Amino acid sequence: MDIETIIKVDITKEAVSQNVRDLNTPAYIQSEDYVFPELYRKYSDTDTMLEDGFTTSSPAFIAAQRAFSQSPRPQEIIVANAKTETVADVTTVNWVETIAELYAATNEFVVFAADVKDDVEKEAIAEYIETKDLVFVTSDSNPNTITSDTTDLASKLKAKNLQKTVVMYYADGEIVAPEMAYIGRHISAEIGSNLWGYKTLVGLTADKLSNTAVQNLMNKNVQFYTNVGKDSAIVGNMATVGGEKIHVILGIIWLKIRIAERYWNLLYTNERILYTNEGIDRFKAELYTVLSQAVINQILTDETPFQIYTPDARSMTSQQRESGVLSGITFRARLAGAIIFVNGVRGTVYA
Repeated sequence: MDIETIIKVDITKEAVSQNVRDLNTPAYIQSEDYVFPELYRKYSDTDTMLEDGFTTSSPAFIAAQRAFSQSPRPQEIIVANAKTETVADVTTVNWVETIAELYAATNEFVVFAADVKDDVEKEAIAEYIETKDLVFVTSDSNPNTITSDTTDLASKLKAKNLQKTVVMYYADGEIVAPEMAYIGRHISAEIGSNLWGYKTLVGLTADKLSNTAVQNLMNKNVQFYTNVGKDSAIVGNMATVGGEKIHVILGIIWLKIRIAERYWNLLYTNERILYTNEGIDRFKAELYTVLSQAVINQILTDETPFQIYTPDARSMTSQQRESGVLSGITFRARLAGAIIFVNGVRGTVYA
């Protein structure tokens, strides 16, 4: 007799949420060569782009080539078609609507660039994404940017304290998408874990900048590519135009996304979680996992251990528990920070 005739065993594989976002794929929005009908496609190399109909002079091709030429480099790039409207034979691009539609179609990106040329349109993009979990990186060749003039793009965005836009100055305005070299070099690291600076960008020639120009760029929170001694490197405050460090903004976005994913997975994979302290502790455990990973990723530091606070289910009212809404989970954690400049080294030498 088989044991199965007495003991019946059924095993079901538990469902796992598929909501784990890829945060290392940049997006580039192009408005010239509509070689595919979809809103976007993903590419892992430029050969496939040529097969699709892009040419070597296409802005999107050049942008992808700049990103893929870096080491390390992103595994994939999202290339999206900008939404256009033609009125009286005049074609305009609705950049904000494009970004909104792209983000609704795929949230598999955080950092993006676009072949937008007009500063007014760049400003509109910067204002739109300020409340989104996105970072816009754009290049600027305006000669006023390296002066104390305040009419340039960076000055205007800084005055508005916009914290989700990075401006990179590159003197040669004929060079297509220099910012994609910048993005490509840094995006492959765990988001929020690297400085976004002091690295050589393959394919770009360093600008020769005066000390005055450098100081003006630093004052405006603009990144720039220049020579540091014998090395070519991307330099600046490593900050968005609003002044917050790039790695801090990206680290906060990483935390928001990963915490939401873990909490959703907990709800998705369980039939029911009781509104008890034991049930609340399950959410605490998920938060602990994310914060611990943030320490490993060097977004947070464990020199000052993070602290998590959760509500006591026994002290809640019946109405609070009946609502099914769990609120009151908080945490305190110290950012790991980064050393960007060294100042004040003093020494004495003697014979």
